[in-house]
Formats: sequence, structure tokens, C-alpha cells
Amino acid sequence: EEHKSMCYSLNVHVLPFFRFYRGAQGRLCSFSCTNGTIKKFKDALAKHSTERCSLGPSRGLEESELMALSANKDLSFTYTKRPEPVPAPSEVAEPVHHVPKLPFSRTPRIMQESEEKSVVKAGS
Repeated sequence: EEHKSMCYSLNVHVLPFFRFYRGAQGRLCSFSCTNGTIKKFKDALAKHSTERCSLGPSRGLEESELMALSANKDLSFTYTKRPEPVPAPSEVAEPVHHVPKLPFSRTPRIMQESEEKSVVKAGS
């Protein structure tokens, strides 16, 4: 009885009422289910419980449902926006400074060392 007005705004006339959603796909199916029709619930659960990937943001109620809820004067909503957290000074990223490129030698380091040794031997 407490939520009757909200249920009528959402076109829900018989409880329990189920809606199955999947991520970006949004609502997959919705139906009322009584003891006599519990098979509907089991079938929907079996059909929609397989793992699938859906890219994109999750979707909830349709725009028309949200408008119907907001127009319902029997309901009162108090929504306070969460404050944005301010990062601590230690969490602020340091600017990345340009690192100069070192000269690149095409001769492998091992060959350079052996050439240096042979030059020293020849000059001694």
C-alpha cells in the first residue's frame, strides 16, 4: 500500500513484478509473476542469465517512466549531489618534464669495448 502510487506511475498493477536488465542493452523483459506463473520467472532467468558482454553505459528506467515518476505528487524525492572529492596535494600528478634523448650508437656496446681494448694494446 505504501508504494501503490509509485507502482501505478510505472504501470505496475500486480506484484511481484520483475524487470530484467543487462548493461547497455537496458531492459530485456518485464512481467508480473504469481505463484501460478512462477515458470515465467524461471524461464526468463534461464534465458537472460547467460554471460554476454555489452559495451557502453548501463541503462535503467526509460525516459517516459522517469517523467511519470517525477510527475507523481504522492512521491517525494530528495536528491543531494555527492560533493566532488578534492585530491590531496600528494595525489596531484607532477608535470612530466622532457627528457633529452641520448646519442644513439649503431655499434653494439660489446664491439665498442673490444675495439677500445685492441686500440690500447696496439698503442702500448
